[in-house]
Order: sequence, then structure tokens, then C-alpha cells
Amino acid sequence: MLRSNTLKTLAVALAFAGTTIMVGTAIPASAAKVQMKIANAVPGKAPRGQGGDKVAKMVNADKRCDVNAKTYHGGQLGGTTDLVEGLQIGSIEMVILPGSFLVGFQPLIGIMDFPFFWPPQRENLAKIHKSNAMKKLLDTTEEKGVVSVAIWHTGYKVWTGNKPLNEFANYAGLKARVMPSAVLKEQFRLFGVTAVGMPFAETYGALQNKAIDAQENPITTNFFMKFHEVQDYMALTNHGTLDQVIMLSKGWWDKRSSTCQTAIREAIDAGGKLTTDLTYSIIKSKALPVFQKAKIKVVDVSKANFEDMKAKVLPGVEKFYVEQNGAKGKAILDAFKAELAKLK
Repeated sequence: MLRSNTLKTLAVALAFAGTTIMVGTAIPASAAKVQMKIANAVPGKAPRGQGGDKVAKMVNADKRCDVNAKTYHGGQLGGTTDLVEGLQIGSIEMVILPGSFLVGFQPLIGIMDFPFFWPPQRENLAKIHKSNAMKKLLDTTEEKGVVSVAIWHTGYKVWTGNKPLNEFANYAGLKARVMPSAVLKEQFRLFGVTAVGMPFAETYGALQNKAIDAQENPITTNFFMKFHEVQDYMALTNHGTLDQVIMLSKGWWDKRSSTCQTAIREAIDAGGKLTTDLTYSIIKSKALPVFQKAKIKVVDVSKANFEDMKAKVLPGVEKFYVEQNGAKGKAILDAFKAELAKLK
């Protein structure tokens, strides 16, 4: 009787822990390991999706971690808000998302959405991603129950529209889809664009039926979402980034040994390198050739037009960010400006 009651108690306890047991059946080795769900909102074939797969593969093979990592692509574990909340309550262990989707719970992250601010050279941008200023920014998410450990570069943003958006005057009066970022909404206002919030999955249809006129995204995102099918022009503004923040649930992360944390960081670095390499490979070998055959016309932006847009938009965005975030925002902005000055 004691043995029977003990087994029943164990089964109930395991059930509450999210595990099931069958008497007389061996527990699979993977069930004994700590689970690490890696979630994102893009298809697995996208560069950051493949980067997530790389992380899972490396962590699973590393003897420093007793972890069973698995990726969940394309919003399988929920929308962007669901993923961030999952980190905070501990139901998801790692999430890969653009910084734009984090400003709702940490407005300081909005600096990542700044237009005409980040270095246009990949190697210089990589230095900023590894800088003390970026670490200072990423550390601000810990107070929200999220440990942000790295940035993955996924290309520079360009504008698409039904007229060439390669000069400031052409933006006035347009309607464009915007992500949930106060900084981006202010950028749109300064451009004279009406910001329209909508789920990303609805953007193609909105462009097709002319509910909106334009949108901004990296070239690879435009390619995978096939926006070239429903837009006439793509302006190579390279005005900002939509880089990914790699986040871990603080409660889960704090329980990992220092050696396991090192292994996970190494896997994340490798996943980030793969993501960036794939991004630029896809731009060159797939996206641009497809655009050339499609109806969309790719237009360059002159240095004079770029500087004109920068002068009319960036100062206002900086002012808005500091007003929104106070002394903390100014400290973050000053820290990045100091790092950027080192590159000149």
C-alpha cells in the first residue's frame, strides 16, 4: 500500500510539473533534461530562424549543459507579446525578436529603432553591438524578468512604396504600416507619414488593396514576405536596422551553471554569425535577382537626399526619446554617441 501511495504521489507531482509518468515505463533521457524552448515569429527558412536552429543544435551537443533545446518558428508559441510575456512568466526560455517589439515593456530599447543613427558599415555596426553602451542598454531588461544577451544583425531597412521614396518630399501624405514602437511612430510623424498599426501578416494584403501605401523592412524581410509583388518601388535608404534581441527568461537563466551559461552564449554568438552571413548571402544571391525580374524598381538614394532626410528626422527622434525616457534615456543616448564617435 505504501508503495502504491508513493507512486501515486510521484505521478501527481510530476503531472503538476508538466511531466507524465507511466509505472513500469522508463523515462526518456530527454525528459530528464531541462527544457529550452527557443521561439521566434518568422519562418524557419529565414536567417534568424536558421540561427535559432544553430543555437539549439550546439546547446544539445554541448556536454556543459544538461539541456534539451528545441526551436519553435513562425509564432508557434504565440504572437510577439505572447513571447515576451512567456519569458517573464518562465513558460518560454529563449526568444528572438526585433527590438521594436520590446519597447512596450522597456521603452529604453526604442533607441534601436533610431533612423539615420547607426553605422552604415557592417563591421562598425558589429563593434557597436559588442560595446559597453549596448551592454548598458540590454541590461535594462533584467528589471522586467528578461536577460538580453546579444544582438543579431539582420540587415538595414529600406522603404517600399508605390512611388520612389528616395527623397524627403515624397513621403508626405502616405500611410504606412508601423510596428508597436513609439520611436517609429515619431519617425513616421516627422516624415509626414500616417502610421497604421496592424499585424505583420496582414501587411501584404493591405499593400495589395491600397489600404496602406508603403512599409519599411530589411531587404530579406521584403523578399520572404513577397512585398515586391505588391509594391512598385524599393528605395535603398538603409536608414535604420531591425536587428534581433536575443532574450532569455531570467528565472531559468539564473538557474544554469556558469559553464552552461558560457556554452549557451557561445551557441548564441555562432547563431548570430550564421544569421548575418545568411542575410547578406540571400540579398545577393536570391532577393536582388528576384527583384530585378519583378515589377518593382529598385532606386538608390543620393548622399544629399540621405543627409536631408537625416537632418529633418533624426534630431526630432532624439528629442522625443529623451523626453520619453528622461535622464536614463539621455544617459543611454550619450553612451551610444560616445561609442559612435570612436568610429570616426
